[in-house]
Amino acid sequence: MKKLFLTLIIVALSLPAFSQVKVRPGIRLGMNASNITNHYNSERVIGINGAMFVNIHLANFYELQPELTYSNQGYNGVYHYSPEPYDPVVSNRDEVVNTHYLGLGIANKFYFVPDLGLHFILGPSLEFNISNDAYYDVTPVDFSLFGGLGYEFPIGLGIEARYKQGIIDVRDGYYEYYYDDYNDNYYNGNTKLNSVFQLSVYYKFGM
Repeated sequence: MKKLFLTLIIVALSLPAFSQVKVRPGIRLGMNASNITNHYNSERVIGINGAMFVNIHLANFYELQPELTYSNQGYNGVYHYSPEPYDPVVSNRDEVVNTHYLGLGIANKFYFVPDLGLHFILGPSLEFNISNDAYYDVTPVDFSLFGGLGYEFPIGLGIEARYKQGIIDVRDGYYEYYYDDYNDNYYNGNTKLNSVFQLSVYYKFGM
């Protein structure tokens, strides 16, 4: 009985923080600077990102935001290849790879000062490769973790800077530990992951 009474007291004290639940749709548009990890001499390429989201204001310090996202990612690098099978002569060519992802993300927004605009963002994202121009088969699905900082003005307009890190190798069917018939040796390959900086503006409709 005492435990039940204590639980009721805790719930009652918590109600004011969650009594102002608001649900507002919104849109986000911005720029990507993306690359992949462990790719020799590669450089970031510029792309775009966008999202439609539903912002759920659960407390004066916390908002939950499911997102439907689009992201144009890739890299600018050098592709090493042999013109003929088992040919020891390796050729190089410059290549710009673009991959287009549609994704589902869950952004958790925590406000440094309740009800003021400065906040930090943490969340996961599941993204689906809808098209690409890579010379290799790109993994159809990527799972990412993202974090960042943002500021929102009282009118619902805001700006955010995020970093998104993929955790699945972008090359489909690739084994990190493999055997090379030509050299008669085993190799431990380097995992290549998406790495994306994002700068965006957003707007939440309704007040």
